[in-house]
Amino acid sequence: MKNITRVMAWACLITLLGVSVPFEASAAAAKTISSVTINVGLEEIGTGDTLPSETDFKTNEQTGNYVYANNDKYEVTSLDWVTSDNKKMKLGSEPKMKVTLRATDSDNYAFKGGYQSSNVSIKGGNYVSTNRSGSDTLYVTFTFKPIKGTYESPEEADWRDSGSNLGSAKWNSVDGSSDVYDVYLYRGSTIVKKVERLKATSYNFYPYMTKAGTYTFKVRTVPASDSDSKYGKNSDWTESGETYVPQEKVSDGRGQDNGNSSVVTSQDVGWIKNGNSWSYRYPDGSYLKNNWGNINSRWYLFDSNGTMLTGWQQKNSLWYYFNNEGAMVTGWVKSSDNKWYYLNPSSTSGVEGSMTTGWIGHNNRWYYADNKGIMQEGWNQIDGNWYYFYPGEGSKAVSTTIGGFTVDGAGVWRK
Repeated sequence: MKNITRVMAWACLITLLGVSVPFEASAAAAKTISSVTINVGLEEIGTGDTLPSETDFKTNEQTGNYVYANNDKYEVTSLDWVTSDNKKMKLGSEPKMKVTLRATDSDNYAFKGGYQSSNVSIKGGNYVSTNRSGSDTLYVTFTFKPIKGTYESPEEADWRDSGSNLGSAKWNSVDGSSDVYDVYLYRGSTIVKKVERLKATSYNFYPYMTKAGTYTFKVRTVPASDSDSKYGKNSDWTESGETYVPQEKVSDGRGQDNGNSSVVTSQDVGWIKNGNSWSYRYPDGSYLKNNWGNINSRWYLFDSNGTMLTGWQQKNSLWYYFNNEGAMVTGWVKSSDNKWYYLNPSSTSGVEGSMTTGWIGHNNRWYYADNKGIMQEGWNQIDGNWYYFYPGEGSKAVSTTIGGFTVDGAGVWRK
């Protein structure tokens, strides 16, 4: 009788254990999806075109516009543009998209741990960040490869009215242009002057019209930098009409940009290229030196010699970053050693463009940069509290569990 009672007790215990096993135990038993591969592609987009709608993308095959997982462990369930699909594209644009992946069989496979560039591969694009929601959902943000093509040719290349504007060439840019040009002056069929990578839509050729004759010029759109030439090709030439310069009106050569003349005409101002560097000249012949310059609504910094600066620069104890074209960068910037920095985008709070340290609020998420400005990832102790920042993406984890450690609504892990 005692044996029967003992058997029944064990049977009851086993039954109770069977019904009390939580769902998390099943998820814990699922195999980890250790890596993710997404195949992405865009049909050809020209300059001035807008992006296709999310509904135009295929998620089950690699044709046309597609975002395809091609894996039986997870699948693409939704797509969202981060870059506005109303924005007109330029050559070199890298449209950004966020994709939602879900485990196809959450009982057997699950997203666990951290996902970053080392275990997330974007074929046809570039990885940006990931964010996991539970064990069955992973959000992946990426950019498509830069849009490639040939720049559009400038329009309406012609001479300004004669008189005081003799020799003044002008043309119009087009949508999607790099706004950088090669301009060649001809007398008959002879090239008289070459101006390359000019950041303007006019140029005064009169100082080079030292002989009587019929002059024309040709202009084409070119990449703004060597890196831009990887995706943008020179446009076709646009040729101007003719202008005749009689002997009594030929130039004496003053104002030529040969480094020896101090005479500056009203047209020979603005951006001036000297070898591989750029300077900015005022109408009185002086240069912008050792100071900031707001040119066409973008900030530039010039050294004591008047040379435009690029890369990381320190000014008044603050750090700034300038791209290859010299323009000050704001927002997130990634260094060559794959570290992220945040440059203040506000012109009303703090110093615009300056490198930020400490806590950073951005798009309703919190980040933290150390005293060198480097965005933190993983576990970090700040002011005595421990926080977790998602690797690769950098935002603070809140109200979740990381590797068995729970962080509260403020992101703090407490023992």
